[in-house]
Amino acid sequence: MSSLGAWGIGLGALFGLGVWIILTTLPRFRSASLQRRVAHMVADISPQAYADVTEKSSAPLPQFDFGVRSLKASLVVMSEKFAGPADVLQLDLARAGSALSVSEFRARQVTWGLWGAAAGLVVDGAVAFVTQPSFIAYVVVPVIGSLVGYLSVLYFLGYAAKSRVKRIEAQLPAVWEFLSLSLSAGEGLPDALRRMATIGHGDITDEFRVVVLDVQMGIPMATALQTLERKLKISALSRGIEQILGALNRGTPVSAVLQAHALDAREDSKRRLLESAGQKEVAMLVPLVFLILPVTIVFAVFPGLLVIQSGF
Repeated sequence: MSSLGAWGIGLGALFGLGVWIILTTLPRFRSASLQRRVAHMVADISPQAYADVTEKSSAPLPQFDFGVRSLKASLVVMSEKFAGPADVLQLDLARAGSALSVSEFRARQVTWGLWGAAAGLVVDGAVAFVTQPSFIAYVVVPVIGSLVGYLSVLYFLGYAAKSRVKRIEAQLPAVWEFLSLSLSAGEGLPDALRRMATIGHGDITDEFRVVVLDVQMGIPMATALQTLERKLKISALSRGIEQILGALNRGTPVSAVLQAHALDAREDSKRRLLESAGQKEVAMLVPLVFLILPVTIVFAVFPGLLVIQSGF
């Protein structure tokens, strides 16, 4: 491609972007759907209605989308078929505290993949101004960009889920101790959970706040706690909930059970801290072995080699 052709592609892309921006400012001459008309009435109790109310559309004239929406829907279906089991993804979404469903997350992956492909095309256009890339580069770069965009969303979800699980495990001992103190003071388990959810702050407090709301809606306490256990599948949380339910079924004091479990949770926290310290110690050896020691050897050996080569 000549420099003139590259300039033509750049100016054409700039002109198309300007036309797109102009079209986004035009009003839509069509009536809103029934879902959007009633969304503001139930936005406080429905996450989907809240998303519809707060959504800012960037697609002008959706009735003339030139097949982009159908292409995106097809890509989402293909992603759901070949991207692995949905239950694992649902668990990661729950652990990360995301309100997205599996289909919505797949749609976000496809969107980021398309943005990655567009970024690859932009890189091809920018390189064409400097040099003449091969035809393979025009295909490989957008494909790599789409894969990076598609997989990066999944990577960030996994990272967010692991980080939130670590925070929940660190917050659990304080939660069990607070519940134990509340129960020892004479409060019932629902009142203790309500107090903790009201004055507490943190990821595990947000999860127990959902349990409190379920109980207030008429769901039994045991069912709400079991739902939380199946939702997150965190071993430390599961053991605590199982002990609470076992104490309720046997009629034993729940406060003593929670106090003992809080001590066990703190011991587990110490054990994880020691394991993390061991892993960090091994990681600290990497710059020592591959950077500091080679440089030290070079500084020690190079003068001798220089003297030998000079003939002394």
